Amino acid sequence: MEHGVEALIREGSMQLPSPTSSEPFWLDEGGQIFVYGTGTVGRDVWRVLTARGIPVAGFMDHLRHEVPSLNQVPLFRPDDTRLTAEVRGRAVVILAIHNYEVDMAALIGRLSGLGYPRTVSMIDLYDHFAEELGTRYWLTRRTFYQSRAPVIGSAYNLLADETSRSLFSAILGFRIAGDYSSLPEPDREHQYAPADIPGWIIPLRLVDCGAYDGDTLKSFLEAGTAIEALAAFEPDPDNFARLSQFVRETRQSIGEAYLWPCAVHSFTGQLRFDGGRGEASAVASGGDALVPSVALDDVLHGFSPNLIKLDIEGAEHEALLGARQMIAAERPGLAVCLYHRPEHLWEIPLLIEKLAREGAPGPEYRYYLRAHAYSGFELVLYAVPLSLRNP
Repeated sequence: MEHGVEALIREGSMQLPSPTSSEPFWLDEGGQIFVYGTGTVGRDVWRVLTARGIPVAGFMDHLRHEVPSLNQVPLFRPDDTRLTAEVRGRAVVILAIHNYEVDMAALIGRLSGLGYPRTVSMIDLYDHFAEELGTRYWLTRRTFYQSRAPVIGSAYNLLADETSRSLFSAILGFRIAGDYSSLPEPDREHQYAPADIPGWIIPLRLVDCGAYDGDTLKSFLEAGTAIEALAAFEPDPDNFARLSQFVRETRQSIGEAYLWPCAVHSFTGQLRFDGGRGEASAVASGGDALVPSVALDDVLHGFSPNLIKLDIEGAEHEALLGARQMIAAERPGLAVCLYHRPEHLWEIPLLIEKLAREGAPGPEYRYYLRAHAYSGFELVLYAVPLSLRNP
């Protein structure tokens, strides 16, 4: 019996929201608003709130700062004695943090222990300020998911094991409810080679899209994985220089190695690129640089990969379209990040299934979902050829 999203809702695993599920947090006249986080996200949240005429009493984080203010707004540690028990009890703390390194459930617990009972998540913020805050990975209004339940259910039904289905439900429920404690602990050590799914064909013939500085290659080499051939794509010049250096240093551990200073997309040409941002450098319509782009079908004739990894900051869907002939004909293993756009959670598994069925009869895929960082970041879909399935 198929087990779609509607059935999950009936069973209580998640709830789709009503449009009024997130109340305006700034209407509590007795409570002051503090922005927790002093990085780019925190400053953007402060900018948006002040532009709307919503007063911010202070910035806050657990770090020690040498300056007393930020943007002429007081800067506090949560345990600052100036913040009395009464102030803390009525405060609204906006969690202006959106990255993979912070255990947000633990942070909320620390704040609660210091007397701050009310926090507002980025998910809550996006109900009210989505346009002003702009595109940030999977963040969107929680009502985005309501009309998409049937197609979301189709993607859920592709998943091969209970771990994947449970994680899919938890991710979707988290994006709707904003409850960080509902997410399972991520597997931070085994990205691209989880121990509990069928292993890849060894030696690897690896296509690494979004190769960054060689971090994925390094993880395979440190695990003792034999690599027969590598084709690595990285458009950011600084990242590419580090990638090239790493490959030179480890050259004896790799068979063939081909490095491309290119973006991977659905076509071969040029794209606007926002570089200089480390692992967050990305293709962007407003980017200040032009970089070459390639479709994998155009440049890897005869390479015959058995694993393609895609972590390319939101262009994964387009890159798969550019590899449709390879996927249909050769059925390589696929490890594709799903966290850069909200719709990738369901659109990418459905696209891979479609592309695989375009080819000649042969092994198709079983799909596994695993999370490798906090807050649903580093969420990876593993499409494993059926020939590699567990007994």
